[in-house]
Amino acid sequence: MGAILSRSEAVELAARLLAARYPQADAGFAAGSFVRGNAVPRSDLDLVVLMPEIETSWRESLIFEGVPVDVFVHDPDTLRLYLQKDVDARKPAMLTMTREGVIVGPRPRPAEALKAEAEAIYAKGPPPFSPEELERFRFMISDRIDDLRDERPWPEQVGTAVWLHMVLSEFILQANGRWAATAKWTPRALAAYDPAVEAAFTAAFEALFERRDVAPVIAFAEAVLAPFGGPLFDGYKATGESAPKRREA
Repeated sequence: MGAILSRSEAVELAARLLAARYPQADAGFAAGSFVRGNAVPRSDLDLVVLMPEIETSWRESLIFEGVPVDVFVHDPDTLRLYLQKDVDARKPAMLTMTREGVIVGPRPRPAEALKAEAEAIYAKGPPPFSPEELERFRFMISDRIDDLRDERPWPEQVGTAVWLHMVLSEFILQANGRWAATAKWTPRALAAYDPAVEAAFTAAFEALFERRDVAPVIAFAEAVLAPFGGPLFDGYKATGESAPKRREA
């Protein structure tokens, strides 16, 4: 376990790392839990490095001055590409690092412009569900709820519950016009959206994982789907991709 850096210590370390390892960079964004102020002993520093121009972006992990650092190397074009990927996925990973990050480095102007762009994109919110996306989520969640209703081996129920924990949280947030999240960010994003929803979500999955009681998750999922038409099976249709037709010689 490492030391927990203060915000100022993390920013100063990011500046030293940028100068030492990426001297050709214009600037960088120091981000992550050290900068936000909610780090734990195994936290790392996130650093988005902004080059003038590169052929391809890359990510690398390293230890600098005893601190683990995740580095994301971009130029303005590749960073904008990843900001758009976040919009398409409705999950603001790079958006968050860019808009929350503290700018370090010798030429901050390009980073300042990208930070403003990221702020505007985040404030606008994710794109709304299309009717097809909404039906697909309803169908998938309904299908997994039915899997939980049947008597199955416990490992199968765990696998189903893990899937539901991820997809149900994404549906709650995205269907209500909020940015989605994964892993440890899930309860944080749900609580920011509605603390009561997060509490009910957590209680339902605690009942399943701690007591093997699937009923609260089923009831919670049905309540989530209700404003959007409820569970869906009968009548669901998804159009697949077409393939080039083979022609006989």
